[in-house]
Amino acid sequence: MDNYNFGEVFERETTSTGRPSRASTRIRRSYNEDVIAPSFEPEEDNGAPNASSFPCYNFLSNAGLLDDFLTLVGKAGLTTYMEDERKQYYMLTKIFVESFKFNNKHFHPTVAFRIYGNPVTMKLKDFCAALDIAPVGTAKKIEDNPKALLELYREITNDDCRTIQRGKIRNIQLPAIKYFAYYLATSILGRENTSNISSYHLAFLIAALTGETPYHLGALVARRLSNKGPIFGGIIASRILAHLDLPLDPTDVELTPARLDIAAMKSHQFVTTDSSMDNIVYRMLFADGDEREVLLPQTDLFSVHRQPWSRSKEEVDEQLKIQGFHQQHDSEDAEPSYDYTVTYHVASSSTYPEPGPSSSYYGDTTSWGPWE
Repeated sequence: MDNYNFGEVFERETTSTGRPSRASTRIRRSYNEDVIAPSFEPEEDNGAPNASSFPCYNFLSNAGLLDDFLTLVGKAGLTTYMEDERKQYYMLTKIFVESFKFNNKHFHPTVAFRIYGNPVTMKLKDFCAALDIAPVGTAKKIEDNPKALLELYREITNDDCRTIQRGKIRNIQLPAIKYFAYYLATSILGRENTSNISSYHLAFLIAALTGETPYHLGALVARRLSNKGPIFGGIIASRILAHLDLPLDPTDVELTPARLDIAAMKSHQFVTTDSSMDNIVYRMLFADGDEREVLLPQTDLFSVHRQPWSRSKEEVDEQLKIQGFHQQHDSEDAEPSYDYTVTYHVASSSTYPEPGPSSSYYGDTTSWGPWE
């Protein structure tokens, strides 16, 4: 048991000076690491833990997204983590996440947290081993507006050029990539918003799309857990508990399992509200406010193996017109082709339509207001 120490006082993150500690001062936004969206303020965090989400394989299969999703998971090195669907617990998750600290020392980075009443400190590499995430890439704080992440954001959103304005996960165009981003937010990152996109999503997406890991994914998880935001760290807490071979509190309450199923994806505006498992209609958003409703599966149009990782409106329209032509001529009694064009008339060419209330679909989660 040399990977952690009980009773160890959490290390100070600042030098001993006359300056007030960070904990004793008012919260400032200078510690923001997000590229597109700012961090949460503490008053926006209601502290109620949500169960980490599991993929819904039936939904992915019916939508023709399963192979692409598994490809993204595999390239990011998250297959073992994804397959872990162990039980999650309310107090274990809440205490673990709310006490979590990340100390990125140059040679010996550590994480510190509590398992119920026990203070624990682990080396970052041991934390990664518990999650089965490879400890490779730089663990340094992501710089403001890094070129590689901004270029990726523009590619997956079909050239949305904003950097400071709010960007949404739903702006991502290819459905498998968008689904993976929601999975990151509600399972991997531990404390993340389910609407806005951030540098954490984009750093994971680089790994998932290219197989390269310029950023230390374990450090990204640790940084996100040590920030504010809604709690989705149930699987992480349960894996750490098992890795340390510590007992579960018998009075703890199991969290209700959650899946990114068709109901969840409706709440995220991923599919139309009248979609069913036999008729999955994807909502694809463009920068000028136009939206296309596309019947899934569309494996050729939306493959993650073909760059760029977004599609122009003209390409989508042409593909759907071709499909409509074939559908009408396959049967003499064919119904008129599906009306796939939807336009938000209030949107300008530089602004995405606001999706309204938060897309969080968990019953015990409050609605998160717009970013300031």
